[in-house]
Amino acid sequence: MDGSWDSLSQDEKFSRVESWVSQTSVYERALSEGIDELPEVKNLVEDAKKKIIVGAFYARVMDTVSVSESEAADFYSKNPEHFLLDSSIYNLAVVTYMSGQTAWQYYGPATRKTITEAPAKNWLVRDVETFEATKFLPLDCPRIDLESLSVGKISPPKSCGKNLKSVIVLSKTAAGSVRPFAEVSELAQILAANEKRKTFIATWQNEIKKQQAIFVYPGAISGTATK
Repeated sequence: MDGSWDSLSQDEKFSRVESWVSQTSVYERALSEGIDELPEVKNLVEDAKKKIIVGAFYARVMDTVSVSESEAADFYSKNPEHFLLDSSIYNLAVVTYMSGQTAWQYYGPATRKTITEAPAKNWLVRDVETFEATKFLPLDCPRIDLESLSVGKISPPKSCGKNLKSVIVLSKTAAGSVRPFAEVSELAQILAANEKRKTFIATWQNEIKKQQAIFVYPGAISGTATK
């Protein structure tokens, strides 16, 4: 019985026991009739045994393979295609103006600038909200197509209830760019470990074949294929 036995209800426990008893009874009946001695059954049992043993052996071997942070970083630098952004990432600022008049007083001069830092509140600006590393503007208003707004530029004031607001794209990492290692270090570690295990297993299998003098000749394979 497995470790979850205590968590089962009485009905579930009864069902498990009934199933186990039934299966055991059938198994013992099959043995009494010599089913286990049939050649085809022996072959199946032997094949299953080999698979279980080989699987357990591989698992033990795989557990000995580890990857250092430098190996993960090396895999990251050599395989950037695994770490691409599927959509653009933005750092944004949303400006709420004091009034309709101050909105246009602020917006005009701002269009002639490249803004890379969130502006401070002043007599023209009531509030400034910032959103970092986001794929979209997480506000119902204003609705802005971020792809249409250049980095460092401000959108025209839009009415949001009683306020006018503008959006500024402070920075952008375009879709298809390689994500920073710090963001994907865990994924790089996993992928690097998988790659190292594949290489390790392939090398290890070749060594075993050499030790056991098991060779496959291309000529023999091609001859068999044409028959």
